[in-house]
Amino acid sequence: MIPLDSKLENQEFKFVDVRSVLGELGFTLGGGWEYDGGCFDRVLDGEKREMWLRLPFTATFGHIDAEQEDSDAVIRFGKPYALRHVYQDGIDEGAGMRLTAGLIDQFAAPEDPDARIGPEWAERAAEMLRVAESALLRN
Repeated sequence: MIPLDSKLENQEFKFVDVRSVLGELGFTLGGGWEYDGGCFDRVLDGEKREMWLRLPFTATFGHIDAEQEDSDAVIRFGKPYALRHVYQDGIDEGAGMRLTAGLIDQFAAPEDPDARIGPEWAERAAEMLRVAESALLRN
């Protein structure tokens, strides 16, 4: 993980506006979102899907609801960062051991959820962050 300096840090925006603007730039609401916060993620390496730019946020007003078109939620961005997930090849041997978990947890865990990030990827993450900043701060 590489923390990135950003003009977005500590800035507040309406959640629905951010979701719309960042969605047009290829960001998605990260799968671990909660009603009080989450992150917007942008893949940087296409089909490989190991290199990511993450924009974490917390709700300062209202609740996050990804399914709702209209929301009064206001979010505040935290410190963005670049991250790399290196996934295992093959089957996660431990995943099939638990009957209940097998129904829910069928995918292999990352081999290294915080793998080293080369300078070229850190630069690409910083460039995409500048694009996001420009899009969100122009309003």
